[in-house]
Amino acid sequence: MIAFVVVKYLSFSYLNELQVVFSGMVLFFLSYKPTKTVGKMDLTHYSHKENEMKTDGGVMTNETKKYAETYGGMAGAVLPLIIMMGTMIFMVAFGMRSTKNFWSAGYFAVLAGFLVYKDKKAFQKALIDGVRDNIFAFMIACFLFAGVMSKILTASHLIEALLYVMTKINMSPALMPIICFFICVVLSSATGSAAGALNTAGPLLIPLSVGMGCNVNLICGAILAGSCFGDNLAPISDTTIASSLSQEVDVMKVVRSRFKYALIAGAISVVGYLVFGFMDAGNGVSAEMAAVDATYASSIVFLIIPVLVVVLMLRGSGLFTSLLVSEMAGFVLLFAFGYLTPAELVAKDGLIANAFDGMLSSIIFILFIFVMVSLISEAGVLDAILVWMRKYAKSEKSAEIAAGAMVSVMGIVISSGTSAISFCGPIIRKLLRPFKIDRARAANFLDGLGCGVGYLVPTNPGCLNLAAIAVASGVVSEGYNAVSFVGYNFHSMALTLVFWFAILSGWGMKHETDEELAADGVVIEDGNSGK
Repeated sequence: MIAFVVVKYLSFSYLNELQVVFSGMVLFFLSYKPTKTVGKMDLTHYSHKENEMKTDGGVMTNETKKYAETYGGMAGAVLPLIIMMGTMIFMVAFGMRSTKNFWSAGYFAVLAGFLVYKDKKAFQKALIDGVRDNIFAFMIACFLFAGVMSKILTASHLIEALLYVMTKINMSPALMPIICFFICVVLSSATGSAAGALNTAGPLLIPLSVGMGCNVNLICGAILAGSCFGDNLAPISDTTIASSLSQEVDVMKVVRSRFKYALIAGAISVVGYLVFGFMDAGNGVSAEMAAVDATYASSIVFLIIPVLVVVLMLRGSGLFTSLLVSEMAGFVLLFAFGYLTPAELVAKDGLIANAFDGMLSSIIFILFIFVMVSLISEAGVLDAILVWMRKYAKSEKSAEIAAGAMVSVMGIVISSGTSAISFCGPIIRKLLRPFKIDRARAANFLDGLGCGVGYLVPTNPGCLNLAAIAVASGVVSEGYNAVSFVGYNFHSMALTLVFWFAILSGWGMKHETDEELAADGVVIEDGNSGK
């Protein structure tokens, strides 16, 4: 099943991607045999609440967790996921690819959860837990503020000013994909935030590149890939910190050892964007760019807005603070240039209202994703996957394969690399610890596959965020979504291939001595098996 998921998932066709997830989950639940009655699962050596195995005086103890009971057992528990994926496959097959179409898939998943949950109070609790998830709350604010930023830059005519500059320096549209990639590499590496890079660069680079005649899907893929680069490598990235701490290893040691993997994947990405950039440049400069004049040349001053976002983030301000301060500066400039009036700002069809409207579609879909994940999690589905995979860790290679498969599958199911890393990290540490595999190596493929697979899932919050930014910029229709551009995220594809090659071939395999582990304060456990 794992080989099937990993190989097939890299397809450029979203329909194939959905089929992979659906087929993989079906194969898993056909082969999984729970060891307890419905409502309780054997979680020997594993506690979901703390994500770690329990010991009592050095002796492993059995831990069980009470799960919501469902009609049909595990098959019923996974039904919301199957319904959501199956409905999306059906919609994509018949050309219904709008994010609004996918609302129905999410709603049907909720209905399925309601029907299979025996205790409706447990269903209600799971639903509410999904809605009030902290990550979901963060994404709502992120989407709304990014929408306002996009509308400010559109109203400022900064894009027209930059197009004018590009005509004067004869910038080739073929170079824009690689330029977008490098800009986002720098932004994400400097700030440690993929969201920061997306929300800073997206509102500017997407309309600029499309105005030059570039393929919007290729540009979005390049922006996403560059943002993924820093998210995977930066020492202050949440994924780097989560992967390092969960493996009990120093962050900077992990970053130093991760360079070779990131640079190889980055080099593959550079080649990809150069090749595709020149292939797509065959149509020449767009009519919009050819007709641009110096009317809005003075709007180049609005570059201060995205620059201010970056400066504030580098000085330690959070993403929201950076966006809000920069947006206030943007309003002042728009008023000063006469591009906006107070009435136009607050009107029902004004800048703020349009900005929020443009993000609503993605926010509602993300809501259903979080609810669906909460429903299957409370029913024990995610823990079942982890326990099932752990049974096959008989050697260090099989343990690494199980660990890699674990984070890959969780990245697909949860639709978030960060969440997959945080969820799987502690149990992967317990899985690999008896083999004394280098902790930095484990942190590297945990993060590499989390970011690699995670950013290839069209329902990933970052992908949805970027699609919403593209819609808000006005260069694509409202139905545009991540289905169209995840196939151009070459860096995530390269990361996935590089780390699976390292796992399967043993490239970079290192072991740590008892002395090295003790020096870092790591408790040494006896045993030479992953069981």
